[in-house]
Amino acid sequence: MKKQDMDWDEAAGGGKRARRAAKRGSKAAIVVCVILILIFGAVAGYMIWEKPPARPGGGLVDPTAESVPPAAETLAPTETPEPTEDPNAGAPASLNEYMYTFLVVGLDKVGYNTDTMMVGCIDTKNHEINVVSIPRDTMVNVSWSVKKVNTLYAADINSGGNGIDGLMDGLKDILGFQIDCYAVVDLNAFVQLVDAIGGVDYNVPIDMNYYDPTQDLYISIPAGQQHLDGEEALKVVRFRSGYATADIGRIGTQQDFLMSVASQMLTLGNIPNLPTFIDIFVNNVDTNLSAENIAFFARQFLLCKSEDIHFYTLPGNYGDSVKGLSYVSINIEEWLQMVNDCLNPYDQDVTEANVNILVHSYTTGFYSTTGYIAGGKDSFYDNTGASG
Repeated sequence: MKKQDMDWDEAAGGGKRARRAAKRGSKAAIVVCVILILIFGAVAGYMIWEKPPARPGGGLVDPTAESVPPAAETLAPTETPEPTEDPNAGAPASLNEYMYTFLVVGLDKVGYNTDTMMVGCIDTKNHEINVVSIPRDTMVNVSWSVKKVNTLYAADINSGGNGIDGLMDGLKDILGFQIDCYAVVDLNAFVQLVDAIGGVDYNVPIDMNYYDPTQDLYISIPAGQQHLDGEEALKVVRFRSGYATADIGRIGTQQDFLMSVASQMLTLGNIPNLPTFIDIFVNNVDTNLSAENIAFFARQFLLCKSEDIHFYTLPGNYGDSVKGLSYVSINIEEWLQMVNDCLNPYDQDVTEANVNILVHSYTTGFYSTTGYIAGGKDSFYDNTGASG
């Protein structure tokens, strides 16, 4: 074979290899483009499908105008100061279109106990989330004898209601406005939701050992970093007997656990198995949110950074008691500051004139922002064993 023929053949072979490489390159480029189109198409479809929830609105509450008590329940002026006048009277409050408020409730269906209650606000413009835990023993101004916030749900059920309406109304009393959205999560739904996202890596703060045969509850989880499935996570957030501060200690662990969940999701940049998560949420959680609403909040959550998610606990006297029964008496000044800084979606501050809060002090007795105690000051349950 002549040299020029060899050169020609080599050149031809090189051309074929180049064409094959070019074809492989073009195929790879097409695959990448298709993947990108699918990704962007999915994101676009996700955004089109999502929908923000409807807002109840209603402005700031005027509890004295909404619920005038019977005369028998009204305290004498010398016993309870007159309610504070509303500096915003006559000027309607405007709702911030970017801020949504929500309530998350942990429910034990056996006794309709709502020992976990968290009120939150998500700012979809500044991508910030604030969540405030409400201790279960927080005193509320209700007519029945055990005046605790965790009795609101069961009391509404016992009166023929659905539970959540009574709880939402009771929280409106201490917040000064109506919450937009709610989600009541029972124990089984919590387990399913945690399992749906693949479990959670969490540093359990203390050794957790507890057994209660009446609840069929057995907890034996060592302290330390570990991966928790749904059942284990439920035991961690329910445990409280080992904390010196009992319920307040449990609240701290619940907040820390949820922060770990949030950080894990934000680090991944997605919520694993989101369709499954939404399906479980819609079918197993009592909520006024649709699947489209949940998708909306999921995307808003993923736009946040972990440092922009904040947890707080209602400020108050955690060691209060009335007639031998433990209560948390709200520190009204600090609470209103927290409400306005972290939760209030309106352009006016919530004041004492907008809330119906009852507090107790060993030195000054009872104080009500509305000027009355529902049921009267002698209506508190007596847990001392004494009569009268």
